[in-house]
Amino acid sequence: MAIGRITGPMLYGNLERQGVDLAIDGNLVYADVTNRRVGINTSSPQYALDVLGNAHIGNLYVQGNQLTSDTGIINFGLPANISLAGGTPYDVLYTDGNGNLAFANLNVISGLDAFTGNNIILGSNTAGYMVSNAVTLTTNTTVTDGLAQINYVLGKLVPPSPPPFPGANTLALTTSTTSAYMTNYVQPDNSGWGNLSIAAGAAVNAVRTTTYATGTTISAVGPGNMGTVTAYLNGRDAGNVTLTGTSSGTYSNLIIANNQDYHNVVSTVTAGFWYSFDARAAGNAPTGWNRVHIRDSGTGGNTNVVTWFYDSAAPGTPTFSNTSISLTTNTVTYSSTIPMLTSGAQATLKGNVAVLSGNTYPQSTNLTSSTAAGGAFQAPTSVTYAAAGITTPLAQNLYVSSGSAYFQTTSSIIASGFGSSPTGPSLTVNNSYNTGSATFSPGVTILYKNGTGNNIEETSIPVTSVGTGSGNAYRIVNPGSSDTPAYTGSEAAFNSTTGPFYTYDATNVAATIKFDQTNYSTGYWPVGPNLSAQAASQYFTFKFVRTAVSKFNISWTGTIAGLWVALPGQSNTYSGLNGWYTMSSPYAGSGIPGTVGGNGSNGCSVGGFSLTGGSYTATFGTLSSSNATGNEIYVRIKLTSGQSISALSIVAATN
Repeated sequence: MAIGRITGPMLYGNLERQGVDLAIDGNLVYADVTNRRVGINTSSPQYALDVLGNAHIGNLYVQGNQLTSDTGIINFGLPANISLAGGTPYDVLYTDGNGNLAFANLNVISGLDAFTGNNIILGSNTAGYMVSNAVTLTTNTTVTDGLAQINYVLGKLVPPSPPPFPGANTLALTTSTTSAYMTNYVQPDNSGWGNLSIAAGAAVNAVRTTTYATGTTISAVGPGNMGTVTAYLNGRDAGNVTLTGTSSGTYSNLIIANNQDYHNVVSTVTAGFWYSFDARAAGNAPTGWNRVHIRDSGTGGNTNVVTWFYDSAAPGTPTFSNTSISLTTNTVTYSSTIPMLTSGAQATLKGNVAVLSGNTYPQSTNLTSSTAAGGAFQAPTSVTYAAAGITTPLAQNLYVSSGSAYFQTTSSIIASGFGSSPTGPSLTVNNSYNTGSATFSPGVTILYKNGTGNNIEETSIPVTSVGTGSGNAYRIVNPGSSDTPAYTGSEAAFNSTTGPFYTYDATNVAATIKFDQTNYSTGYWPVGPNLSAQAASQYFTFKFVRTAVSKFNISWTGTIAGLWVALPGQSNTYSGLNGWYTMSSPYAGSGIPGTVGGNGSNGCSVGGFSLTGGSYTATFGTLSSSNATGNEIYVRIKLTSGQSISALSIVAATN
């Protein structure tokens, strides 16, 4: 049957063809097909069949409840197809029981939870083996439980694998660093992050070489036979390798080691199952801030990011100029009437210093410091940046090309000891790259004395294990200019400050009793007397008090010209040497020594004697200090040119 074209706004009438009645009135068509009425109207909201010209001939569109919505369209097109708009991947199409279709996820559709694995049962099988030595399954076992049982058995069969990259360890920089403060300059940031910088004056552990290295802290990780391992320096590929199980080697900045069967690492692991490897990074980096990390595509794992600052500055070593030292506090004590500086004395040190920083400067508030005393001096007081007029944080390359900083400080005499030294104290300046030092030489000899503990102290010469009594020996006023001058037996203690100091007296300077013709008025701190006119023979006479002493040892170190002893009130009667006995001659062997009513000899040494030092026994024979005036014992030492004693004591007799 051919269908004609109907034109005009309205057509009334009945058309009959194969039991189809059509009534056409404008855009309304009425039909009755097997007692089922269909209304076609483009403006009707229900059961509308929308015919829109040639573009839709042969297509049927069934829309939802709203004509304005494209949701839920079924398109029977040419060629034949069905499409349903909406939904997301893995959603399913379902009906709600009221004739509506929609997309949804099974797990969120009410009543459809049975589609999850722990609600789907295996059902009957045809292959058998539901029950074995490994697992026991039934037709009612869920998919989830069945897989869990199988996985449990597989876990027993497969040996432990290496920890997945990067494991529990972290990447760490092993390159040596220097702790310092950052100067106030713009720091290069190579990292790619664009925000690596610290404030001026903040602490930094700076790398001072272009090379960097991380330790092999990422070790025995897996998988070692798959995936690509890459070292990223400043966000860029700096070396990579695809692991095969035998990929140990250096790949630019990436270093792979021990890429091997995991059995070689853990012997209890069966060979052939797993492979492991070690990883680290090393290479060169540009000046400024840098970062490195390692990634493994096999696990998708990344190490931690290691960040460091490469300080390429090389300002050089701090330099000193215009240095000087002068004595500004002259606090003294005396020995042999010669002044000696005490710890109350102080010198002033001055100077300039340059080359104070590079990109960094030391973690200190001090410009100068010193822990080393020099000669007679204690370590100088440190000079702060503020005291030197230097603003902190320091500028970059401060006084490197030109200029310098002025400083002034003090150094005191050492707190203990008795001596002399031509050496002065030292100062150091560190710029975090190098340390410069300067020794402040006074150009004179420093004489110093603190305390009286030295065994060569003229007011306290040790007496040990001799007779009965206590107290040390001490120097007395020199009774005369000859070897054996007459004495009274009541000579006063020598006053180290006021003397009297005679031209025939030896000195005790710098813990040394010596023949002395030194001009202390020049070339010495402090300034002292001029002794250039002292006699050719000089003496040091001392006494000690003990009872029940018939013999004792005199011990000394050095060289002398003569040695005598006396018992005031006793030896005067017997000695032919104004009451002195000489150690240069031996004791006659019995009785009282002496050429006047004695045994005929003024000698008193027992067991030998030498003028070149040692410990020698002096004896009074049958005389005893208990009968001497005031229980005193005198000892007189003679020194000539070049002779001195550096140790002196009285000890128990050895012969």
